[in-house]
Amino acid sequence: MANGVGADHRMLGPVAELIVDDKNLVVHLTPGEKVWGLHGDIRVRLSSIVSVAADPKPWLGLRGWRMTGISFPGHAALGTRRHGDGYDFCALHRDRPAVRVDVATGRFSRFVVSVPEGGDAQAEAARIAAAAGTAPSPPAS
Repeated sequence: MANGVGADHRMLGPVAELIVDDKNLVVHLTPGEKVWGLHGDIRVRLSSIVSVAADPKPWLGLRGWRMTGISFPGHAALGTRRHGDGYDFCALHRDRPAVRVDVATGRFSRFVVSVPEGGDAQAEAARIAAAAGTAPSPPAS
């Protein structure tokens, strides 16, 4: 148990976390998101981040169609989405706001990840943008 949080909390955590780890941004998925999204944790260099924005209505900005994972519009979208310019990865839960991260290199050109219930998408976007050395973009939707 670290900081009063047991292993059960990590196993049952409701949404992915965006973690700044040294020179990387890690999309740390919960075990359920890994199963349903057919993907493991994703790591991207902070130097490849082009823009970061809070997205109060992320369902409106999804690009393309589901390639792998699940998509129940309005409830959950987990996994890879394919569109004309490449691939995006999303981990969306219900009507929660999200953080949208656009990157210049790597398999995915965009990540859209819901914030935890009661979380502040603008604060998360600002934290990631500061770590990447860029200014946060205006809200997306």
